[in-house]
Amino acid sequence: MVGVLQAGDSRTGSGDEQQGADWNQQGTIRFGRLFLLPVPTRPSPGEGARGCCSVGTVSGAAAQHLPQPISWCPVTATGAGSSPAPSSVPLAAGSGSRPGSRMSGAEALGPPGLEPCTGDVPSLKELEQLLSTGRPSCNHVDEVWPNLFLGDLVTAHNRFILWKMGVTHVLNAAHGTAYSHGGQDYYGATIDYYGVPAHDLPSFDISQFFYSAAEFIHKALNTPGAKILVHCAVGVSRSASLVLAYLMINHHLPLIEAIKTVKEHRWISPNRGFLKHLRNLDVQLRQKKGC
Repeated sequence: MVGVLQAGDSRTGSGDEQQGADWNQQGTIRFGRLFLLPVPTRPSPGEGARGCCSVGTVSGAAAQHLPQPISWCPVTATGAGSSPAPSSVPLAAGSGSRPGSRMSGAEALGPPGLEPCTGDVPSLKELEQLLSTGRPSCNHVDEVWPNLFLGDLVTAHNRFILWKMGVTHVLNAAHGTAYSHGGQDYYGATIDYYGVPAHDLPSFDISQFFYSAAEFIHKALNTPGAKILVHCAVGVSRSASLVLAYLMINHHLPLIEAIKTVKEHRWISPNRGFLKHLRNLDVQLRQKKGC
């Protein structure tokens, strides 16, 4: 099963198809071969400046197969809300769009005339202060919820380590963007793939994917024996935002509790625009519960 959501009506190719074909010619995981994408010397636009990137700590036999650290790992966190340079990479063309609720930032505040339930909703400054606390993790992948792994493209492109981890579903929040070559053809029949063509820019409306991504994660985790990897480029902004939305929508966690839950296992840093959309989602969900 494969799903690829499109942002807007723009559809242009990304050049990933040829790279995917090159990967497929090298064999599949059934033969126990290790597939490791050459690691870029610089991160994809947006997330790399805040990324974490040394060897992960996946427990068990899988740990020995994790890739080596990459050169752009920062010494300290720069904090949430840093604004990346605009990406020139076009959205990837795709098919098989998965239906789902699309919610703009304005709609998240509820119908006109309805007073938002903002009494207990933290401000953006408070959210950024919470995100800036603690020591940045430097793992390629972390289990942030039972059977839900949050990670980067290095993990996502290593089909052998995914097999060792027992991953059955992959949600790629950077589908079609630079260095991201995932797709159903890449993973084969053993993994269900879902692509979200998000860009790590404060101006990007990631809220349009909150409900559809949460639905995919929810269905995966309700499949007996399933494990899901949610990733983007570095695994701290786009993918983290979708995981937070899932915890808020399906497990009814307030935003601040969702952040604390994930931060217990992995350092995350959604950009300021994403935090605004998550805060709006928090308001909307409170309104549905009658505050």
